[in-house]
Amino acid sequence: MNQGAIIALVTVLTLVSLSSMGRVFADVPKVLNVVVWDDGGTTKLNVTVYHSDEVSSHLVDLLTVTLTSGPNLFQEFPQSDPHTLDSSTRTFNVTLDIGSISDAPLVTAQARCNLHGPSSQNWTGTVPEYPQMMLALTLSVTTLSVLLLHRRRSKNTRTCF
Repeated sequence: MNQGAIIALVTVLTLVSLSSMGRVFADVPKVLNVVVWDDGGTTKLNVTVYHSDEVSSHLVDLLTVTLTSGPNLFQEFPQSDPHTLDSSTRTFNVTLDIGSISDAPLVTAQARCNLHGPSSQNWTGTVPEYPQMMLALTLSVTTLSVLLLHRRRSKNTRTCF
């Protein structure tokens, strides 16, 4: 074979190889939601994670929680076994105990896959779940409503006698 035929053959084989290759996307986990709740003075997070494959060789192996204030600003929760996925959503839930919280810090949750690395989408929210300003507003509206209803009931009772 001459040099031109070899170059043509290599070019054709390269083009055929490239055209048959498909794109592969990494199965990076995503923290979709976090529900915050108090369990007798201990704050717990119910973390919902998306990960389309969970087997012993490919799993979410670490959940990381970062707080803006408090005694434990950075907490890691190793995961050693594959999680049972919801077949329709490809998600699983994990409950994390982050200890007692004295104020309302922001929290960030992140999941890491043992093969594809950490999630690029973190969940960020306020802990505790119900911010103090919203609690004060709700209590004020509830108190005002009860007082108005009590006053109306008292006024209706006086007119009956």
